Amino acid sequence: MNKDRISYRQMQQEIEKKLEEKLQETKYNETKDSEYRTAVRHLSRVPGNCPVSKCREIIFPSNLMMHMLHKHVNAIGSTNSEIYEHKPLIMCFDPNHFTEFGVNNCFATLMYGGKKGKIRTRPGLTYLCNPNSALINDHHRFDHFLPIMLIVCRTTWYAQLKDKLLEAQLVSINARKAGIYVFWLVAPKTTRKLYYTLTIYDRYYLNSRSVIRVVRDYTQSQNPSEFLPNEDNYLLLRDSEVKSFMSMSHGEATPQLRPGIPIELIIYENPNNPPIRHSSQRELHAALKQAQDVYIMDSVPRLRGSTSRVTPPKAKKPRGKKSRNKQNDSASECPISLKSIFKL
Repeated sequence: MNKDRISYRQMQQEIEKKLEEKLQETKYNETKDSEYRTAVRHLSRVPGNCPVSKCREIIFPSNLMMHMLHKHVNAIGSTNSEIYEHKPLIMCFDPNHFTEFGVNNCFATLMYGGKKGKIRTRPGLTYLCNPNSALINDHHRFDHFLPIMLIVCRTTWYAQLKDKLLEAQLVSINARKAGIYVFWLVAPKTTRKLYYTLTIYDRYYLNSRSVIRVVRDYTQSQNPSEFLPNEDNYLLLRDSEVKSFMSMSHGEATPQLRPGIPIELIIYENPNNPPIRHSSQRELHAALKQAQDVYIMDSVPRLRGSTSRVTPPKAKKPRGKKSRNKQNDSASECPISLKSIFKL
């Protein structure tokens, strides 16, 4: 009976503990939701210029999705796709479509929808951003998605100079030999930072460039000459690197593999450190044994000559005569015993 009472009490305590944890988690989530609601209300609704250079429209943050789907989806060399958290998106960058200097081009129009298959994680429902408006027909499925544009611009190394007069002089002298491509992501302002990993590589996986950056607010200046000297939320690619990647990426184009340089994009809201891999017990034992063997081999002095000995057959000795070579025989034996080895 006493054991039954003790087990019943333990079960009751565990249930109460779980309920308490659940209550604390609920309170924490409610507090966070309240903070996010307040943050969403304080998001700026001031319109901004479209980040694409050849598009001169002024867009409100809640209308960027509509504008993007109607104006920039069918741009030459661009990619249009839904994208989800921690789900890689592979694109192909063909530099032949982006040859003009100082022109921002829309390389990809993306609809970010949080975690795939989980509607509650969509940015408009998690108070990451305001819901979209003015969507029509089947575009209503993007009401709570976040519009993101991947912009690429060809400019020069001199855009990183803070002295713009010097930049203009150098560009007029040597612009063609200092070309670079700049990649960055823009979106409406969010309540929390939105991170992404952008990786450029060749099709043989011999060379690659990868960065972890933050999505920029589209209402800020999108002129590389203005934000390159002060920020680092972009990826730079030199003309020589583009040629190197292209030389390794030549091949027949297929429906699954477009011509150009492969680019991988991963978006996530909460960047976590990569898990540390710990060695297993078996690996540790093997490493320890190997270290001990190496230590013994290095620390024990080696014997001169061959260690293999052949014992000659014992000759019959006459009785009453003692061997005079007893001292010499003991001296010829190995001076190192097994005990001394294992003590090492």
